[in-house]
Amino acid sequence: MNRCLRLMVVAFVSFFAGCGSSGEPLFGGFIPSGGSATILAPTNCNISFVGDAAIAGIVIDLTSYAESCDVIDATQLCGNKADSTRVLGLVLSGEVGGASTDPVGAGTYRFQADPPSGVFTAAAGTAAQVDTLCQPQPGTSVAAMSGGSITISSVTETRVTGTANMRFDDGQAFDQPFDVAVCQVTLDLCSRFLPCGSHDCVQ
Repeated sequence: MNRCLRLMVVAFVSFFAGCGSSGEPLFGGFIPSGGSATILAPTNCNISFVGDAAIAGIVIDLTSYAESCDVIDATQLCGNKADSTRVLGLVLSGEVGGASTDPVGAGTYRFQADPPSGVFTAAAGTAAQVDTLCQPQPGTSVAAMSGGSITISSVTETRVTGTANMRFDDGQAFDQPFDVAVCQVTLDLCSRFLPCGSHDCVQ
């Protein structure tokens, strides 16, 4: 099966993965040279592992390439760019069983080892280093966040700033600040809790 990054599927499965330790630097010390943030507007979803929920989020895409927003637009988070390194972080806030929720704002969003209930905040994410076919580079795999947090310092109409302190299930760790432009792409948050029907590999 194509192992292009599947943000929502892998990330939300990772709610069940437990906590991680400090770990080795991700991919030998990956420092992003590009990235973007996609605002996921408040909506109501029926999520298989929690039920009905009012939910909002922000996707933080930290990459080895400049065209992060173009890749998100092309793949709708069901795919990746060929021959690249990428860290996808997700922060969420909302209320299980709630009728509405506010947009995600500044704060620290921590990885949760259990599915949320009531009013909640959470962080999740994945990381991958892929080849020209969007397959993991030899000796690597798509890593799921299993501990740590993502801090959002500010959210404006044009930029999102903060710090990613992410721990992954393969023992690696990613600790980097970010200051990225808002990607003006509309994503269906509810559909991203479902498996991707296909995985695009952007060349």
